[in-house]
Amino acid sequence: MRLLMLCLCLLLAGCVTEINGKPAPPPMEPKGEFAQLPFAPTQKMMERLLAGEDKAKQEVLAAPNKVTPPVLFALALLLEQQGDHQGALFWYFTAQLRARSDANKSLDPTVSAGVTELGNQFGGPIEQYAGSHPEVVRYIVPKVLRWDAKVTREYDPRWVALQGQDVRTKTVIAFQSQGKWPEIDRITREGFARGFRRAMQQQERRLP
Repeated sequence: MRLLMLCLCLLLAGCVTEINGKPAPPPMEPKGEFAQLPFAPTQKMMERLLAGEDKAKQEVLAAPNKVTPPVLFALALLLEQQGDHQGALFWYFTAQLRARSDANKSLDPTVSAGVTELGNQFGGPIEQYAGSHPEVVRYIVPKVLRWDAKVTREYDPRWVALQGQDVRTKTVIAFQSQGKWPEIDRITREGFARGFRRAMQQQERRLP
């Protein structure tokens, strides 16, 4: 099951003050187009979720397509801590899927490594549950893929530019044109599904 998680996971922490006792890096000061991205709202909502604020949870659940993937990662962690394991897995995999497809839209080659490094803070407890409940994962992942395919993402996918190195030295975001975004989302879902099926097959071959 660990292999399944490695195949599926593109973890993303986003910008938070502290998680699991680890201080965040010094705050950035994005400039130019980067300064227009939802850095502060994302940070604030994540802080509220990580503090266990029920009102914040309800706000995100009422409009999940309006928030960036880092917020969904924080929501997933809160749900896991509250014992809602299926809810945690659903939003965890949704955040992974969306973070991955948003990274695929970026023309900054450092974005993928950046989001993976930052996201390592979120996986622990959710991965532990998934590892001992593969039947739940088999149910949740296809559900995530179906749901994401039929809803409209209402957040700006360029948030992911904040996870790369360009934000430190540039003022213009290197990104695919908006007309290509739906196709990138579709291709990413297909790749996510293939990776999931391969991981399931490998897990089944390991069973006695």
